Amino acid sequence: MDENILKLAARIPVMLLGAPGIGKTAVVIRFAQDIGADLIDIRLSAETPGSFEGKDYIYPQSGELRKARAWWLQRIDDNKQNNIPTVLFFDEYTNAPDALQQLAYSPFNERKLHGVSFDYSLPGGRPGLYVFGAGNRVEDETGAREMVYASKTRVFTVDFPVTVKDWLRWAEENQIHPKIRTFLYANPDALLEKPSTGTACPREWANLSAALEAGIPYREAAHGTVRGAHEAKFCAFYKDSALCPTIEEIVSGQAPKPSAVHLAAFTVVLAAALKEDDRAAEYFPAVYQWIAEQSPECEVMFAKYAVELLFVKLISSKDCMAVLRSAARKAGLSVR
Repeated sequence: MDENILKLAARIPVMLLGAPGIGKTAVVIRFAQDIGADLIDIRLSAETPGSFEGKDYIYPQSGELRKARAWWLQRIDDNKQNNIPTVLFFDEYTNAPDALQQLAYSPFNERKLHGVSFDYSLPGGRPGLYVFGAGNRVEDETGAREMVYASKTRVFTVDFPVTVKDWLRWAEENQIHPKIRTFLYANPDALLEKPSTGTACPREWANLSAALEAGIPYREAAHGTVRGAHEAKFCAFYKDSALCPTIEEIVSGQAPKPSAVHLAAFTVVLAAALKEDDRAAEYFPAVYQWIAEQSPECEVMFAKYAVELLFVKLISSKDCMAVLRSAARKAGLSVR
């Protein structure tokens, strides 16, 4: 995300809106780390009026009713005193009950509570307080509410999209299980959560990766994380991919005759394996020929994956590029 947008939160609140589990919170956490700020994460949907504003109590010496200073305000006070910047983050804002959104309106939009400002600056005039919010949109089907119009006019709203390409790049950098990355590459509609379609959010796929790495059997791991419409589909893919011949078996001519039932999984598994192989240019013609011999449909499917995943690996080989261009024509694609 543009760093200038994040820095804008020192002047006006920045609201990140998007589907669950796509990294909104991670962006705010990273920003706080980068500027050396104390991150105060208020999960607004989990707060109560008492915890958010500070509970009333009886002052023992006078017997009068007083209100304790809210926990997050105490943190801001300490940061101000110690010249530490603060990132005040209202997470799950749009999923909070209306009463809590109303209580948070002034702190979020105006940096005030009960009319008293808690904004501050650091020595040298540097900003001391950055204010962010994050939430889901109504169309994400998570029970989110529309922000009131008055709030919309006071914030900088960021529609926080995630593409499969972006997420797969992140997943590779963070060592998400390769079979999950391969499955989502071939089934991109499974990535973004929609309760009505039973899909899982990116966070759930990351949780599945952790479960698999912990040694939990794939069926139990999938049922405990992604569930929904793509649980069975992933399990079938996981099982089929285990039957896929290795690149070495194909190149040496020792690959067993495959069942047509598994070929769709084999095409993407082999393309992904070549992408990770330093000898992809050497192996590609033989693997492509083996796939093409199985069925015309698999040849077209593999050609699409090869163009998208292997172009950089193959561009230095004239023989591979000749095969790739021929494959691309059959898939209705173009390769320069």
